[in-house]
Amino acid sequence: MKAMTRKQLAAYAGVDPRTLRNWIKPHRQMLIKMGMPKGKGALPPNVVEWITRQYCIHIDK
Repeated sequence: MKAMTRKQLAAYAGVDPRTLRNWIKPHRQMLIKMGMPKGKGALPPNVVEWITRQYCIHIDK
């Protein structure tokens, strides 16, 4: 898994970035502890991996 922006991850999920933000909102504090930036910025690989597993998002390698 590699780091990516929220916009890129939303595109893989086939949703608007706002929808992705709503999906992860309940998990925000845990994801911040995992290294997710509070504002803008690329999501670290471990956070991307957690989100993709949680929401069954398939990333083309």
